[in-house]
Amino acid sequence: MLRARSPRRLARTLLPAVLLATAPALSGCLGDEPTVALLVADGSSGGGVDVEEFTDRVEATCDECRVRVYDAEGDAEAQRSQVRQAEADSADVVVVVPVDADAIGDLSGRDVPVVSLGDLVPGSDRFVGLEGGGLSDIGGSDLDAARDVLLGEEESMTYVPVRAMSEQAADVAVALLAGNPVPGGERVEGVESWLYAAQDVTVDTLTTVLVGQGVVTLDDLCSGATEKRCERFGLR
Repeated sequence: MLRARSPRRLARTLLPAVLLATAPALSGCLGDEPTVALLVADGSSGGGVDVEEFTDRVEATCDECRVRVYDAEGDAEAQRSQVRQAEADSADVVVVVPVDADAIGDLSGRDVPVVSLGDLVPGSDRFVGLEGGGLSDIGGSDLDAARDVLLGEEESMTYVPVRAMSEQAADVAVALLAGNPVPGGERVEGVESWLYAAQDVTVDTLTTVLVGQGVVTLDDLCSGATEKRCERFGLR
């Protein structure tokens, strides 16, 4: 089992758990800025994580925590080096969205706890992912995919709740800093995990799934080339 760096120092920086209006009970932070390293597979394609939501969630639940982002730009070897660099930069917990989970190597025995997001990296302490598979074959934006479905260029799209998964990973990271449990986990390959379901979205469910969950807005979905299609399907 991996251990957080300087747990006694971190414990002094963390307040007792508080219940936030939009988050589970997690600790706020005081003191010398505990750092969460977020290793992104490829920032140009979204990388399987919503960096803004992740950062906002960490900062909302931990007053003095900061997030440092490392972008592998799709290079598995570069990301392997970034794991070591994050430790050298005194990260207190590492969250990694792997380019290639196997290429990173086994992370057992690291000085800091590691949270895998999307695909399970061997030796991780925690895992946030999808039921029945990883994010490696998911690309492009939800809005572009939804517009393709609306235009009839694709019969359906796969919606992956990246925002919710990013927030969950942030909650897990802050909880590791505080030494607090996070509810709702299950064991996957011996690792405490939180799994989400991808959804198959067709033209009939675009608004209920995507607009209804705030993933895209109706104005963005129904602008320009898709405006008449929205009128045809009664979406405007």
